Amino acid sequence: MNLSPDAPASHRGGARRNGETFLLVVLCIPMFLVLLDVLAMNVAMPTVGRTFHVPVARWAQVVDAYTVPLALALLPAGWLVDRIGPRRALLVGITVFTAASLLGGLAGTWLVVLTARWGQGLAAAVMLPAGLAALSQAWPEPGERAKALGAWSSISAVATALGPAVGGLLVAALSWRAVFWINVPLGLFAAWGTGRQLHAARPAVLHAGPPAAAGRGEMAKRALVGSVIAAAMMTSGANGTLQVVTVHLQSGLGMGAGPTGLLLLLATAPFVVLGPLSGRAVVRLGRRRVAALGFAVGAVGLATLGRLPGTMGLAPGLLGIGVGLGLMTSAIVGESLSAWPGRPGVASGLNNALRQTGTSLGVALGGWAAGWWSGTPLLVRTGAAAGLWWVGAAVLVLVTFTRSRRSRKNPR
Repeated sequence: MNLSPDAPASHRGGARRNGETFLLVVLCIPMFLVLLDVLAMNVAMPTVGRTFHVPVARWAQVVDAYTVPLALALLPAGWLVDRIGPRRALLVGITVFTAASLLGGLAGTWLVVLTARWGQGLAAAVMLPAGLAALSQAWPEPGERAKALGAWSSISAVATALGPAVGGLLVAALSWRAVFWINVPLGLFAAWGTGRQLHAARPAVLHAGPPAAAGRGEMAKRALVGSVIAAAMMTSGANGTLQVVTVHLQSGLGMGAGPTGLLLLLATAPFVVLGPLSGRAVVRLGRRRVAALGFAVGAVGLATLGRLPGTMGLAPGLLGIGVGLGLMTSAIVGESLSAWPGRPGVASGLNNALRQTGTSLGVALGGWAAGWWSGTPLLVRTGAAAGLWWVGAAVLVLVTFTRSRRSRKNPR
């Protein structure tokens, strides 16, 4: 920002805030695209498969071609971010993602579509840790970083909520190719904004060992391990339960995809609202208390599944998931970044990798449970198991997360 030193302080402060808001929007776009492309393509998948006369059994390849390289490359990508710096890594990731999206939109064969999806998945694996590392760099002060992470988690909830709807609308109104095309202008804008707003930083010192070796002590190492395990417990409990509820609604009750999607918004809408508020809560209470509170609130909601009558009896459980995620997500991610400040790329890569692993595990267990039980017994058992799982996660957070300074001065 080019402001004269003689400009009024209020003008300088306003311009700085505007610049920070713009940078936060720019850093949220890559993460928004990563999540959007998982969910939107799920809806477009049948149309893509029929276009190229691919057997139904192979349709899922277009999803796996994205999620598999994303999961496998997260940790190496985190190392790359620390090696070349978050700004350069983010520009590389956005460029590759945009180019792969362009290729997918022009694809004339199934193989080219899969190739484009692989390119997107690899680029997404770079964009996730690079975006978080860049956010950590741009907001080094813990309180401001907590607020930025709250906004970041809120945008992730928006992408999760809108993904299927956006995919369906694009396919219905235009073509499955539009699911690829929509990434191009957003990617170009994000690349331009990153180049303009994000300052280059010195890459992390690669020979620095784990947090303890960097002078952070056993407390930081414990916080890092606890935060990434908590991330896996968070996504496994939430996504496994949502998998079961979806099966119950569509298979057990015969509800259509549209009404099911609207009902499941109860699990994402609170996430959108609470994301920014959770950042402020972290500043006041600390990451440890906010994350534990999120798990506890979610556990209470999960315990009601199957115990209240009617379809709307699911509402407290779904709202519990949404409120819990809205409170805890930014706190858990922030704990990982704070525990290893010298290696934000690897720290965020670990956190994202465990979140992906938790999702895969939760969905698999949810599918297994739906194969054994149905109706009220399925909901009751799932709610009880997921609720206890999140109670255990709350205990883990209280034991491993770093106590805030206020907590240490005034222990309770």
